[in-house]
Amino acid sequence: MSDKVLKRYGLEKIARILIIIGIILVISSWIIGVYYSGISSKGVVIFIVPFIFSCVLALLLLIIKYRYTLFEKYPYLMNLPSLFYRIKEKRNTDNKSIAFNMIFTVHALVILFIGLLSVVLTISIGSSIKSNGPSPFLYSYLIIVAILIVSVLLQYRKIYLRFSKFTS
Repeated sequence: MSDKVLKRYGLEKIARILIIIGIILVISSWIIGVYYSGISSKGVVIFIVPFIFSCVLALLLLIIKYRYTLFEKYPYLMNLPSLFYRIKEKRNTDNKSIAFNMIFTVHALVILFIGLLSVVLTISIGSSIKSNGPSPFLYSYLIIVAILIVSVLLQYRKIYLRFSKFTS
């Protein structure tokens, strides 16, 4: 597989939308951090969360941008569902390229949730600093992570159902 060059497709429209929303959410967490940083002398601490999530966002964006190059040169770095390998090698390489590209919609979904977590964590830390008490967002992290897991599984199911007719 790694000796073949995949046909390059642009990201799906939904993936581009998810990435844009994720970037907007991470930028929002920086803005929220600026708002809460003026409230307390511990205000600089609030920027740790947006910084970490910005770094993760940047790494995922680089992986998405160079997805074909990474897969073709370093296939062992990619963790792809077995469906991709089940699609017949010599038959219809366009389907293989489309399936490969759809997998990166999942990465875009993760970017969206990274942005959401960044905002929630920043607000949580800021509200804790402001009130000197526990955060009202105590269980929201678990809910966001659970929704992320379900969303990723549903996206992989969608890919599987679409391409299961090409496997044998």
